[in-house]
Amino acid sequence: MKQISHQKIFPIVFFAIALSIVTQNVVSSLVVPNLDGESQPNRVKLSECMADVREVTSGWEQQQMNQAATAICDARKAHAKEKARFIGAISKLEKQYQGYTNHGFDKHVKVATQDAWNIVKNCIEFKEGFTHPHNVAIYQVPNEVRKSCYAIGTGLVESQLFTK
Repeated sequence: MKQISHQKIFPIVFFAIALSIVTQNVVSSLVVPNLDGESQPNRVKLSECMADVREVTSGWEQQQMNQAATAICDARKAHAKEKARFIGAISKLEKQYQGYTNHGFDKHVKVATQDAWNIVKNCIEFKEGFTHPHNVAIYQVPNEVRKSCYAIGTGLVESQLFTK
């Protein structure tokens, strides 16, 4: 059996470790977690929201249904808007610290970005633990929860920007 010397193995092992670190950093910076759950922030047409209202109600007057559908659509739009603000703030933070090697900020921003996503995720999980909506609220409340949690995340991230 032929033995391989340490001198030949070291470069291979070093390359494999370096490749895994680089790959992990690239992949982690590109991944945007899906925290939408059952909130459906893309269903914002009044007809879609009305279909959701009809699915969970019976015997409601048309005016009540219209108000509920409008409230659901408004909550979904607000959720989507706040999520976009959060993602925009993350993007600004990443650009701001790109190449900013003082104190290792350029490397820490990846960790900070993941931390910000985790804060939003944990906020959602915390709030949903105390939320048990019924009928039309099952479509409205998850969006309101996410909107408020993205707002917390946005505020946190924006507090670290040089210019807002």
